[in-house]
Amino acid sequence: VFKKALTHATLRLSYSLTGDRPPVTNSLPIFTAVVPWRPFTTVQETGYDEQFGNKNLTYEKKHEFNLGFDFGFLDNRINLTADFYWRRNKDLIGYVNHPNLGSYNLANVAAMKSNGVELSLNTQNIRSRDFSWETNFIFSWTHNEITSLFTHARVIDLVQGTGYSLVGYPVNSIFSIPFAGLSSDGLPTFWDADGNRTTSGIYLQERDQDKIGFLKYEGPADPTTTGSFGNVFRYKNWDLNVFITYSFGNKVRLNPVFSNRYDDMDALPKEFRNRWAYSGNEATTDIPAIATRRQNRNDSQLNVAYNSYNYSDARIAKGDFIRMKEISLGYTFPASLISPIGINSLALKLQATNLFLFYADKKLNGQDPEFFNTGGVAAPVPKQFTL
Repeated sequence: VFKKALTHATLRLSYSLTGDRPPVTNSLPIFTAVVPWRPFTTVQETGYDEQFGNKNLTYEKKHEFNLGFDFGFLDNRINLTADFYWRRNKDLIGYVNHPNLGSYNLANVAAMKSNGVELSLNTQNIRSRDFSWETNFIFSWTHNEITSLFTHARVIDLVQGTGYSLVGYPVNSIFSIPFAGLSSDGLPTFWDADGNRTTSGIYLQERDQDKIGFLKYEGPADPTTTGSFGNVFRYKNWDLNVFITYSFGNKVRLNPVFSNRYDDMDALPKEFRNRWAYSGNEATTDIPAIATRRQNRNDSQLNVAYNSYNYSDARIAKGDFIRMKEISLGYTFPASLISPIGINSLALKLQATNLFLFYADKKLNGQDPEFFNTGGVAAPVPKQFTL
């Protein structure tokens, strides 16, 4: 049965070893002309500034193995393409802050491994003289892991919404300060590096790698699974296209809107309607209270507590979504109608883009997970209608 249904089959294998040339770098010392500051503009002199060289700087290297299949069934009415890849990268270039190299110079700082799969399925479900129905499905999954890295990451670097890299985790991973609930006064509390519950005892500038292990790993900032699902229907001169996109596997850091002080110029999101208001609310909400003047006076570091809350696991949402990306309806005019007036072809098309989301995390409160900015998410992309 398989042989009778099979129309064509192709196997693709490839292995490559590449070394990407680094950009203009500090492999040699870099000297630039400067004009030093002097208290008077009439006193001018030239000088030079030196950027330390890194003689050990070398090319980035990548080993890649690809395995691919192409299958066609039932006179190519079903076509399947599958690609698998495995990559090993080393001597990856990044900026470092090192006493021997100077501040923020380029060096070979990391190595990583990655693998993934890409699938594409095209089916012609119905194919007749007046009506046809075609389906296209695309699926892509990827995984990567940092295997070595020269870093002096601080707590504040690891909890940012853009993500940060650590050995044993994916590129641009997001970490969180463990949230321990609200106190009886409505203030946020956390678990610190010693396992103690604290309000304002989190040190965000901590860079000792032995003291940042208390952070909770949330997931990568970049999606691991992406793809689309499209259907095209044609009936005589009419055609209808319905196109859906999806993305899963990443996490989003919600906007850092909480503070120990507010004023009349602050715009507060609707989460504040569910904030702690009186004793006992700590059992039903994780939104902290608006701190009073007395609370700020009793704890001069209360700003640390609210900033830690912004970067805690209570302020994490899934970046998953399923989007109705496009619906279009078109009509192609018959040649018998347009040829008498000297027109070869004429078509009319109505297209609607970014109509709505089938699914997104409720914690986003309507914000668009596909278009997130640094530390949060952006306003939704507007709907577009084109005729």
